[in-house]
Amino acid sequence: MTATGRPAEPDLDTRRRSADPAAPHPLPGGRAVPEPEPAHDLRLVDLDALPGAQEDAWARAYRRHGTRLQQSPGYAHAVRAAGHRVVVALAPDGIAAFTRDGDVLTAVGDDEPLLTEHGHPERLARLVTSVRRATGASVYLPLVAAPHAEACARAGCTTWRRPPNSLIDWSHDGADLWERALERGSSQLRRKRHLVERDGLTVRPGRSGPLAFADVLAVDDRSWKAARGQSMRQRGGQDALYGRLVDTGEITAAFLLDGERPVAFRLDARVQDRLMSLKWSYDETYRRYSPGLYLLTEGLRQEWAGRGVRTVDLHGSPDALKNLLHTERVPRADVWCGAAEPGALRARERAALDARVAGAHEAGKGLRHAFD
Repeated sequence: MTATGRPAEPDLDTRRRSADPAAPHPLPGGRAVPEPEPAHDLRLVDLDALPGAQEDAWARAYRRHGTRLQQSPGYAHAVRAAGHRVVVALAPDGIAAFTRDGDVLTAVGDDEPLLTEHGHPERLARLVTSVRRATGASVYLPLVAAPHAEACARAGCTTWRRPPNSLIDWSHDGADLWERALERGSSQLRRKRHLVERDGLTVRPGRSGPLAFADVLAVDDRSWKAARGQSMRQRGGQDALYGRLVDTGEITAAFLLDGERPVAFRLDARVQDRLMSLKWSYDETYRRYSPGLYLLTEGLRQEWAGRGVRTVDLHGSPDALKNLLHTERVPRADVWCGAAEPGALRARERAALDARVAGAHEAGKGLRHAFD
């Protein structure tokens, strides 16, 4: 025990060979289920202490098997730059990064947080239960794809449903995107697009570097998010996270311009044939133009047609804009492997947020109204 009475944190640079693979793992509710065969030779290392050779191996594995930006060492370093302690789990069949806050390890990546060959959801379950046993910490995986959550549930973890992720089939290079939006939307869509083009607003394709991110923040600071405490500067170091990623070129920032003034942005990450549109926002004084709609239709088409993209990942729960554009919705769930009471609290908090967002959506209101 520490002087404060809290359990001392275990040494994270430790191997998993000595644990008893047959020992049952106590679950919320008191039930005990034998774990899957543990990930032998599991190592848990603070990112700050990760040897260069291991980080190089991680980078090579990401180039071979990566499908999401959040699986990369660059993203883990951006999370660290945002002020979080980052722990890397290294196992023979995969690599995952977690933030550590007290007795909870939270996966850095959603959707598919484990970097491994595609199609092996049981590997995530094996790693999660092994990390839980090696550290004694609760392990939380937010917003993972349903097959991974199901594998974790079979291993004895607790899961609860979350809103699905929205994807666009880009096999036609976005040629069908605007027509799909018109079919699902109202006549106002044509009017708003006409306003953008009549008033000479133009798209600037994605760019990186500190000047690009300064323009991103200038727009974000004038958005509805800033008025409701949801801007990047106001949300736990998101400005540092995305600033590092734009600065290093791991993501790009595309803009809608009024002359030389940026009035909307879209942040993109390309991984293999998947384009992740991670975040977008606009200057509230330009709301009448629906700048986000333009950047996610004409802006996407101008920049990404003919470049080998097969899927555009809109990276988030349904909303009015995603409803116009998506071609597929992928079920997701949260996974909790650990202490029952904090897990139940986390589930209630997530359910309350989802209910606010869904309530605004069902009432035909924008996401901003979930934060009134």
